[in-house]
Amino acid sequence: IAQASSPAFASAFVLPRRRSHRRLATKMHSNADVQNTMSEPRTTTQSENDADGGGGDNAENYTPPWSLPVLKAPSSKAYARFRQHVNPLSRRYQMRADLPDDWPRSDFANTNLPLYLDIGCGKGGFLLELAGRRHRNNKHDADGEVRDDRYMNITKSLFDDSTSDWLPPEINYLGLEIRPGVSQYAQARVEKRGLGGIVSFVGCNANVDLDRLLTLYRESADGKGEGDNRPAFVSVQFPDPHFKKAHLKRRVVTPALVSTLSKFMNEGDVVFLQSDILEALEGMRERFVEEGDGTLYFDERVAEIPPSGNGDGEDGRGEEYGMENPLGVPTEREVSVVTKGLPVYRTLFVRNGVGFDS
Repeated sequence: IAQASSPAFASAFVLPRRRSHRRLATKMHSNADVQNTMSEPRTTTQSENDADGGGGDNAENYTPPWSLPVLKAPSSKAYARFRQHVNPLSRRYQMRADLPDDWPRSDFANTNLPLYLDIGCGKGGFLLELAGRRHRNNKHDADGEVRDDRYMNITKSLFDDSTSDWLPPEINYLGLEIRPGVSQYAQARVEKRGLGGIVSFVGCNANVDLDRLLTLYRESADGKGEGDNRPAFVSVQFPDPHFKKAHLKRRVVTPALVSTLSKFMNEGDVVFLQSDILEALEGMRERFVEEGDGTLYFDERVAEIPPSGNGDGEDGRGEEYGMENPLGVPTEREVSVVTKGLPVYRTLFVRNGVGFDS
């Protein structure tokens, strides 16, 4: 493998670990691109940029990781096993995702509708369950149970569905996931659930592509529902906590992400945050309550939601974040945590009437 014999070749693009995957990735780059990079020595600065997001002169030699081909059939059991962590600041994850020319019309039947946005959606089980309950399809029996998904069945025994209290009757659902194989797997499940045209998953780095995605979605309106096609409800649930101090900058909720949401959301729209790691929840919360330039676009409303009874840890910390799940539809991670009797920390923000100043 050229990666092992030539460090300069590694600077051109990052090869996957598996040999079969490496062969496919190598074929996607022309010999000319490789030759151009062979003459450039790899410096310490370039290595640091690769690790922490620097663009460098070779950024154009990278293929967006979400554009690599699907290597296994979505029905394969092996396909459902994914890498748990990626570095969102590495060079290849700082690239813009490739989208169809007619996105979002390619994925949504009616782009005049408001949007439910789930950032870090994982395999998509939560969004599929949420949409499946509210838009009954042929994968549900008459009693509402999904025939072939244990997670979707067990959710109904844990929480009372209160989605109608928070979401409009008609809404589209968009999930963003940074791990390429996971986003591909989630998208493959949409048609299986009979939810095409209202649910879509996009593989991307939210801190790179969110503004572009929401701009395209807003511009796709035909004028019938002007101002309605915006993210009306946003959730960030159980994100990678990135415990190490040096990795805190990798967390998904950043000042830039909060600024983008502030730009597109209307007064009264909601952001819901939850995690089973108290420090991770507090880290997300701080991004919404920190003053920055002195302007706050969101008001915290956690005190207005009834407590769940499982919001504080053994040491009593986190009691103020013990609100119940406002939607009543848990994620797969949430089911695992709650059934073990462990605490989940939650908070909720509502967009206020302060105008966004770019």
